[in-house]
Amino acid sequence: MTELIATCSRTLYAIRTLKAHGLIGDALHTVFKATVQARLLYCAPAWSGYCIAADRDRLESFLRRSKRLGYCDVDTQSVVEQFQLADETLFERVLNDDRLVFHSLLPPRTEYSYNLRRRRHDYELIPKTRTLNIYNFIMCMLYKNSY
Repeated sequence: MTELIATCSRTLYAIRTLKAHGLIGDALHTVFKATVQARLLYCAPAWSGYCIAADRDRLESFLRRSKRLGYCDVDTQSVVEQFQLADETLFERVLNDDRLVFHSLLPPRTEYSYNLRRRRHDYELIPKTRTLNIYNFIMCMLYKNSY
């Protein structure tokens, strides 16, 4: 996490230079999204589950500083919301596209003989056994979207 924030801070220096040379407004926000925000969200579904609260706070602090300096739009979602959106997007793709590698990691489907409210998925929920199993992307998303 320290390396990620340091790399993004170095990129902010480049954005500061662009701002000093006259890049303002939406163009500056686009550069921020294409460089810094893309780096923060790169593979976020794979590692965001392992972030502790202190790491999330550091990322939120970095994003607040970027907003204060005018590098990103003030209504940019929080880092946690961006992580959740990235998780949801990837999970939807995994559920709907059987050609993805992650699709083979899904547990078997469950057949119900009764008619209850519709769930987001009809996959069998595997019992959580170890902490590694709890932070697994597929397991986390199956449990989160089962209600």
